[in-house]
Amino acid sequence: MKNDDFAKQLTSKLDHLAVHHRNKAVVMDHVLEEIHAKPFMSRFSSWKMTGFALAAAITGFVILPNAVDFNDKQDQQQMVVNPKLSPQMMEDLEMLSVFGEDKVAHGS
Repeated sequence: MKNDDFAKQLTSKLDHLAVHHRNKAVVMDHVLEEIHAKPFMSRFSSWKMTGFALAAAITGFVILPNAVDFNDKQDQQQMVVNPKLSPQMMEDLEMLSVFGEDKVAHGS
């Protein structure tokens, strides 16, 4: 709480001094010149972009061959075998299908 009050007092005093500064335009021009004088991409940001591009290239080399199937051989036909359900499991499934209904329209 003390730091917030101190920060508010400090910023209010600096705002007051900035409003009543006699060379305000000169200071603003100097600040803008300093901002524009900095290079657009610093060395660190160019390394970040290089790392991102390298990661994207590696990802492309890993994912693209796996996504595209280069084998021209035909797929073998596969048969799916479903085991038959026991009568008890059939009754259980029927009970579950009727469980959520509001009106009973079934015989048993």
